[in-house]
Amino acid sequence: MILKRMTQNAGGDYSKSLRQRSWAALAILAIGLAGLGCYVWLVPGSGLSDHAQGFYLGGACGITAGGLGLLIRSQWMLRYPEKWRKARIQETDERNQRITAQAAQLAGVGVFFLQALAAFLLVAVDRRLVTVLLCSMAGYILLFLGAQFVLSRKL
Repeated sequence: MILKRMTQNAGGDYSKSLRQRSWAALAILAIGLAGLGCYVWLVPGSGLSDHAQGFYLGGACGITAGGLGLLIRSQWMLRYPEKWRKARIQETDERNQRITAQAAQLAGVGVFFLQALAAFLLVAVDRRLVTVLLCSMAGYILLFLGAQFVLSRKL
């Protein structure tokens, strides 16, 4: 969803959007492969728990699979331009765009408040966990303010 919004061209050149998505998919794939490399070379001798090792492997495999799936879909769409029409109509439909933007906004606010709730619950467990959550919330606020500043200049 976010990747579609970032690679959507106002000029209507859908093939350019698909090429940009292919490049983004390659970047995601590279991150996933780097994670797999870390799992193979760094994790076995690190003394991490089985849970942490499984997290590294599962995360790296999921990111790799997501990047590969996106790359395959983008390349397939580039080879068969007749399939573009439905996808382009779906992406450029103003109602769908508004629904997507509002869903992303509500999800961001929901995550922010869930982090605040988790911080209250984790105070009793470990102060470092609360610090991580509060830093994450501060990062969200800074990203929001930065995006608002950039968009106010751009639009």
